[in-house]
Amino acid sequence: MLSFFRKAPKDPLRQKVKELKCRQIHYVDKDFDTVAANMDSDCKAILSLVPVNYYAVKEKYIMAKVYSNKDFTENYAEFFRYDSDKLVSSTKLFPLDKVTASKAFAKVGIIIK
Repeated sequence: MLSFFRKAPKDPLRQKVKELKCRQIHYVDKDFDTVAANMDSDCKAILSLVPVNYYAVKEKYIMAKVYSNKDFTENYAEFFRYDSDKLVSSTKLFPLDKVTASKAFAKVGIIIK
């Protein structure tokens, strides 16, 4: 009976990501399953997405949450698909290297030195 009150074990990667800075990037809606499969095979698939202003396309879009440490040596991306401002689906965390993360940020005007 006391096992009912036990907390589920926490994912160590999720705990680590909570300590990192989060930036949100909105992309034009594409086939979400294809985006997830491409990110699973190669992290450079994030560069194929086209960024968009949130206010321009509110109906359907893909939001990426990119988590980074201060020197951008450790980066993770997680994708969410929204339809009419309601969360439809999401992906797991994908690791990003520094070069790919800096190129993804540069597409939206965030320059990393």
